[in-house]
Amino acid sequence: MRFYKNTSNPPSLNGDEISFGYSAYSVLKTGRDEFGVFLPLVFKSVGDYKNPVPAYLMILPIKFLGLTDFAVRLPNAIFGTIAIPIFFFFLMYILKNKKIALLGSFLMAISAWWIFYSRYAYESLIASIFALIGIWFYMKLLDDIKEKKYLFLSVFFLILTMYTAFAQRLFIPVFVAGITVFNFRKFKGNYKTFIVFLITCVLLALPLAYVTLFKEAGTRLTMVLISNDIEFSRYVLLKNFGSVKDLALLALFWAKRYLNYLDPNFLFFNGMHMTTLDSFGLGLMYPFEIPWLILGIFSFIKKKIPHKDVFVIWLLTGIIPDSLTNNQQQAGRLLHISFIVILVVALGLIEFVKWILKIKDNLTKILVAGAYIVFIILILIHAFLTFSVHFPRAKGESYDEGLKQVSLYVTQHQSQYKEIMFDTRHGVDGPSMISNPYLYLLFYSKYDPKTYQTETRIYGSAANPYYHFDKYTFTYINWPVDSLKPDTLFVASPWSFPSDLHGVKILDTIYLTNGHIAYYIAVPAKKP
Repeated sequence: MRFYKNTSNPPSLNGDEISFGYSAYSVLKTGRDEFGVFLPLVFKSVGDYKNPVPAYLMILPIKFLGLTDFAVRLPNAIFGTIAIPIFFFFLMYILKNKKIALLGSFLMAISAWWIFYSRYAYESLIASIFALIGIWFYMKLLDDIKEKKYLFLSVFFLILTMYTAFAQRLFIPVFVAGITVFNFRKFKGNYKTFIVFLITCVLLALPLAYVTLFKEAGTRLTMVLISNDIEFSRYVLLKNFGSVKDLALLALFWAKRYLNYLDPNFLFFNGMHMTTLDSFGLGLMYPFEIPWLILGIFSFIKKKIPHKDVFVIWLLTGIIPDSLTNNQQQAGRLLHISFIVILVVALGLIEFVKWILKIKDNLTKILVAGAYIVFIILILIHAFLTFSVHFPRAKGESYDEGLKQVSLYVTQHQSQYKEIMFDTRHGVDGPSMISNPYLYLLFYSKYDPKTYQTETRIYGSAANPYYHFDKYTFTYINWPVDSLKPDTLFVASPWSFPSDLHGVKILDTIYLTNGHIAYYIAVPAKKP
């Protein structure tokens, strides 16, 4: 479920994947990223910077498998798979109960939450596994405070998490502060261990802190803060309250956002955003897990579970990063708390089975169990259809579907033209989306990184988006003007051309999975 046809579903590499892939290819070939930076700590991208670990993890697959879609998605598929046995052994360490550990790892294996983010290059999945391992070693340290190897292993994986995904840059410091305060008494008589723990954390995190706070790599942080949220700006800031009141209202706005993560629709029906708006899709958990989650919460509270305080702090602080962003809830950025959720659901499943077994009348017991099994099967069939049918049709455009086919066509026919122009806007119904087709062209043409690092590039401005290198131009196409250029190939969505296609010769048409036209590849028609 992590590997099978993962190059065609999701239907295309998205902008982040293509950027990571070409950066990794550039480092593999030259030791530098596409901007000429030697073994960068952060990778410059379009409008922001990307974390280093995902790119470096792609280097070996690209070396042995080539610059392909599968090589880019391979690390996530591997990590998404090995997370299952890692979680099993983690549960065994905590609960010493093989039955719950098996149930928990099985629930992770079939989790839509985990399957989806294992099928494409998404850094938060890898970061969440590093976080689990780091927290596991921290628990081992609390159990054996004198064992120094647990200290260094815990710090290493926790800080590695921060180099892997953005959300963890806030989660890890807040989480470490929280567990340190609540477990400070366990360091009594071993303050040296505590001090070494903190100093090691700071030292390993310093390079990342430097590029985030004092270099341009911090631009993403300022871009995604909740204070930039359009809803907050529209309904709060524009009322011209004083600054103190604004801060109070911002705090209330954040609290509302935080509590939104308890919304049943998000948790069980549409949290994955895999279908069209307001349709029944997939949540972080399946609907049949609702009673298991409720029973599991009571079981978690009632049972004596080692390091329960760590789990509670883990859950409460884990929601903070995503709740502070200015965009919609994102299930992927919450993967680091999925381990607690699945643990609680597994506890609830045990209680649910016990409840069914307590039914005295055998016929009633069989009917209840049978009905629930049918319910589970129906939900899983729906999940399969959502994954395999509805998601590619509904979200292909969001994954820049079609740019791969465009790039392959251009690579094959580019020698016939003096210039090739790409419109950076796209969308079936109009210019609703902005893409970066130059990254797809670099990737699928396997454009020589050394050449790209050194050749002349021409940039436009925000008012006049424009990018040019070699014979490729990426801008907003103005057909009446641009069509006068000789020996030029045009790639754009249909609405960039005249509605009646007068004066346009279509060389190829690129379709989305849902049958809509994504791009025309065209040249001006010769006048008779």
